[in-house]
Amino acid sequence: MGGGEGILGGRITDPGGSASSSSSKRRKRIKTRERWLVLLGIVLHAVYMLSIFDIYFKTPIVHGMDPVHPRFSAPAKRLVLLVADGLRADKFFEPDSEGNYRAPFLRTVIKERGRWGVSHARPPTESRPGHVAIIAGFYEDPSAVTKGWKANPVEFDSVFNRSRHTFSYGSPDIVPIFCGALPHSTWNTYPHEFEDFATDASFLDEWSFDQFQNLLHYSNEDEKLHHLLQQDNLVIFLHLLGCDSNGHAHRPFSPIYLNNVKIVDSIAEKVYGLVEDYFKDNRSAYVFTADHGMSDKGSHGDGHPSNTDTPLVVWGAGVKAPRPVSSNHSHCGLRFVDDHLHDTVTPTEWGFEGIERVDVNQADIAPLMSTLLGLPCPINSVGALPLGYVDLVEAEEVEALLANTKQILNQFMRKSQIKESHSLFFKPFKPLLHYSSILGKIEQLIVTRDYEGATKLSEDLRYLALEGLHYFQTYDWVLLMTIVTLGYIGWMVYLFIHVVESYTSFIGNVVTKEQHVNQGKSFGKVPLFGCVFVGGFSLLLLVEHAPPLYHAYGAMTIFLWTQILWKHQFIRALWKNFCRKKSIGAFKLLAACLVSICILEFLVNSFMDRKLYTWCFLIAGVVSSIYLHQLYPGSLGIPAFMWGACWCLSIFTLMPAEIPDNTGLVVASGALIILIGAAGRWLEIWNKQNKYWHPLLNHNIFKEKLPLVFHLQYSRNKDAKFYYDLQNPKCNMDLVFD
Repeated sequence: MGGGEGILGGRITDPGGSASSSSSKRRKRIKTRERWLVLLGIVLHAVYMLSIFDIYFKTPIVHGMDPVHPRFSAPAKRLVLLVADGLRADKFFEPDSEGNYRAPFLRTVIKERGRWGVSHARPPTESRPGHVAIIAGFYEDPSAVTKGWKANPVEFDSVFNRSRHTFSYGSPDIVPIFCGALPHSTWNTYPHEFEDFATDASFLDEWSFDQFQNLLHYSNEDEKLHHLLQQDNLVIFLHLLGCDSNGHAHRPFSPIYLNNVKIVDSIAEKVYGLVEDYFKDNRSAYVFTADHGMSDKGSHGDGHPSNTDTPLVVWGAGVKAPRPVSSNHSHCGLRFVDDHLHDTVTPTEWGFEGIERVDVNQADIAPLMSTLLGLPCPINSVGALPLGYVDLVEAEEVEALLANTKQILNQFMRKSQIKESHSLFFKPFKPLLHYSSILGKIEQLIVTRDYEGATKLSEDLRYLALEGLHYFQTYDWVLLMTIVTLGYIGWMVYLFIHVVESYTSFIGNVVTKEQHVNQGKSFGKVPLFGCVFVGGFSLLLLVEHAPPLYHAYGAMTIFLWTQILWKHQFIRALWKNFCRKKSIGAFKLLAACLVSICILEFLVNSFMDRKLYTWCFLIAGVVSSIYLHQLYPGSLGIPAFMWGACWCLSIFTLMPAEIPDNTGLVVASGALIILIGAAGRWLEIWNKQNKYWHPLLNHNIFKEKLPLVFHLQYSRNKDAKFYYDLQNPKCNMDLVFD
């Protein structure tokens, strides 16, 4: 049978069985076609990879909304925001090895004059996304990943924008994001060269404090600056980078990192004393938190609790005093953005027994700061005002909550308007079709002073508005995922057809007969239909103002399925041939497909739950031991060994994904490796005569003279075949009858 080498490394079959010029042309045609297939595959995967950005990295920011001004007086004239970059909640609250707490000042604040909790960040737990959530109230624009989290791909509103003036000092990677283009701001950053991971970075925190201290001292000589500092709606932001740099360089269990926690606490104490001594009006509010935590390995970015759990301490003007623990868990059963349950138990070693803890989502801090200053919430904020922190009369609490709800509702209405104006077949968010009547009912409850009912209805409306925002954020997901999924399936089917056509004799034995009969009947109908369908789909996307890449996704998928339908005669013949086979063949194919799908689902789910591998090892231990027992019926040692080995490995995936530095564990592992090696050597020496251990120990009695086994095969007649084995020292001639 004539043939040539194809892209799969096999022989290209010649349907006619001749080595004629036509078969040579066919081989060249197949090679040329495969080159185009490779190019098509590269383009297809590149285009479909871009769909990730349209599905998961679509900006949530919309413009065109009006700010909602609160209808109550501001409890604070100024707000001081202290953000300790990379500070873990547990390292901040827990005592050291001697039982002394690392943050004595802020612990005093928690117990005597403020509120506290854990702020839950959402992945990616990086510095920019964390600060955007704190200051702007929404979870980072995912499209910012294309700029390395360093710049704003889309401008957004923030608490700093709404302030009268903002004073900010800290890292050159954070401060310019919010103040670089803000006219009513005074800010300064240290050079990038200061961020040296080889040294103790706590001096960066001291630098930020010194800048603020110099500002207040200079105001005594500058009358204009002094007058500005006496105004209301001021924000003072100090970015403290030391914990993050020391965590990366020395890890969060190191003395340098833990000492930096003490330095951060002392800076908070000094800032508090400096502000109170300067203004002397008790109208200052203070917020201390962190943008993200730090893993045991000195990294951050994922959704592990060590990265998402950050401390939150709020005190000053407009903040409630500490309260005893309440048994009423109104949020029990709800979850935070990092998938943690509300009202989790506070560790006893933190030493806050009897003091109420109020956890929040990180984006909730922005509306909290806006409320304390009496400012409108940032128009892009999705944070929910935590009423457990603000100290307002009941009527003002309802007004603050209603302003927060209206601000989120405005975003929902704007997104709904944009989507409706661009969609031919618009599907509204049904739970909020009559939102205006709900707002009217809330206003009526406020007039009648039914504040409890107004609060409950406002919270329900805010929840529905957040659900509506998610609905429109994912509005195109079904369309895009369907197109991309059909595209990948079409690519696999198309490759399958190509392999069957080019590398099997099926096309020569079956298809050619039908092709001669039906040749040319529908040659041009399928491509024409594909062109019409692409044109209609692109026109529909054009009317809906869809992004240009939407056209590429649709065109690529339609092109693939047009090529597949073009082979409908071949597919029909293949199906008929398959149906003629015995049912056992169909059953095997179906079983293989089901097993493949199960394996793929297992691999996908194992990314989220590594404990699945524990079950895998447990099952493998039983199955392998049964198989080995059947293979070596006279030995129980090998099956028992495999059973025990697999079950011991199953424990590994039950252990934490991150384990801190442990010298004892490293030494014990080395000793265990030596013991295993010694045991293996002992088995090899003392079990030379045991044939069952040879395969396990990879024991070879005879040395190979040649690196490979060669077999010469020739046939004397149809029924006899001779094999010549060149591996053994003696050449044996074995006669085998078919």
